[in-house]
Amino acid sequence: MRTVFAYLLLLAGLISSASAASYTFGVYNVTDGSSFWISRQSANMTLDLSGSVEGEIAPIAVTPAGRVLSPYYSASSDLDANDVRLRERTAALEGTYSSEEAIYLRAWANSAVNRTYFKPAGSGVWTITLEENWPVRLNASRTVDYAGKMINDRDSAGNNGDSVGASFLYNTELSKERNVAMRLERLNATVIATNDTIISADVFATRSTVYDIDSHSTGIADLRYRQVDSRNNIINIGEERYSGTYDITRRVKMELVETNVTKKTDWLNCCIEGCSGLDPCETMPWGAAFDCAC
Repeated sequence: MRTVFAYLLLLAGLISSASAASYTFGVYNVTDGSSFWISRQSANMTLDLSGSVEGEIAPIAVTPAGRVLSPYYSASSDLDANDVRLRERTAALEGTYSSEEAIYLRAWANSAVNRTYFKPAGSGVWTITLEENWPVRLNASRTVDYAGKMINDRDSAGNNGDSVGASFLYNTELSKERNVAMRLERLNATVIATNDTIISADVFATRSTVYDIDSHSTGIADLRYRQVDSRNNIINIGEERYSGTYDITRRVKMELVETNVTKKTDWLNCCIEGCSGLDPCETMPWGAAFDCAC
């Protein structure tokens, strides 16, 4: 048994690698095949983007013979920094269109990722911890105004397992104002294992997500959100669909904050045993929805 678990720890050390921007860490128990893996990637980066567009989506003649180019407008953006993500898609046919957008992204990956292994004397239980301090800040705002033949507009914001977003499909009139603010502070992972199995594995990303939307739509409007715990179990979820003409205002705020509080009555045990013990306590469906611009 002792040899088996020593091999488990050795394997975890061999497969783990860390740098200023990425790492992969894993624990594998050869007795029952249970395993835990995590891969992370970030960088020291800043993105500051702002812009606007206003115009008429209309046919234009492109040849002397009068060949007409069918009009459409399309735009997309994808951002991902340490699993703080923003995805946007817009496709529109003939009509009037205007939009404004601003994005600010800041990410840090200076700190080393720390690993610790702890096993109390006489105990068969190992506690393996991972501490990552690679914070991210993402603020994004966007407005859309459209009237015409058809527009599809979708966005999704994700933050380390949490997600929220909206889809406006087959609208002839659409106006919306959306603001999103996401924060990632740090990540702590805790794996508790014995010689025979991995008992638990928790990945705790301290994070917050705020999503505000104010819209007027004349087609299909889908609103969704999802929140997960440290074991990626869904703890809050919501899905709504509106078909028709609607004015919708929505605000979603999600937070997950790690706390490690030792009760006053436990301080003596903590000192004797050497630790108080930790509490082992494409995000949204993203199908094709832009056929109107094909």
